[in-house]
Amino acid sequence: MNDTQFTLLRHGLPELSGCLLGRTNPPLTAKGWQQMEQSSASLEFDLIISSPLARCHAYAQHLAQKRDCKLIVDDAWQELDFGNWDGNSIATLWDDSQQGYGQYWHAPFVHTPPNGESTSDLLSRITTSIECLSREYRGKRLLIVSHSGVMRMALVWLLNSTQEGNPHLSRVQLEHAALLHFNTYIDEADTLWPQLQGLNNPSVYLNSLMDN
Repeated sequence: MNDTQFTLLRHGLPELSGCLLGRTNPPLTAKGWQQMEQSSASLEFDLIISSPLARCHAYAQHLAQKRDCKLIVDDAWQELDFGNWDGNSIATLWDDSQQGYGQYWHAPFVHTPPNGESTSDLLSRITTSIECLSREYRGKRLLIVSHSGVMRMALVWLLNSTQEGNPHLSRVQLEHAALLHFNTYIDEADTLWPQLQGLNNPSVYLNSLMDN
């Protein structure tokens, strides 16, 4: 088989959730663990790949042990490095026009966080990893535990979106523990073809139950 099945699972609610979390590394909250348990309960996979950041890796390690499944920790799937903004309050960044956060939000492919990673570089490292994994694990089902920025970039690639406007930050709603499903197929000419299979956000109803 030339098909490789990808499921991307966003981490659950972390501590410091009101802050811009790129490489800042808080753990999951208890609610975050519950969200990920709920989203992963019915998933089937042959291999888990995880961002090294604690809000992804801790649950990925737990799930790998629970399912007796191999786990690979891969830097390619960590969140964007927000540089000087990383770990700061999002509300404060918005309020301080000198920071330039608003400009970045509206045109992330044009503006880069100060001393941070460009959106183009984020897109490049993700798509490079997808191609490598597609070739190495043909016929396998891969679960990738990652971040909202990473998942949005995967959607940009899947939909062949232009890098104009704001495909990165706000056009796609991704709740904590959201799931993105896609397949890749390598044809006889050794060309890789992706196909979006689905996007699932945890329901508002179930999230509200966990708040009680």
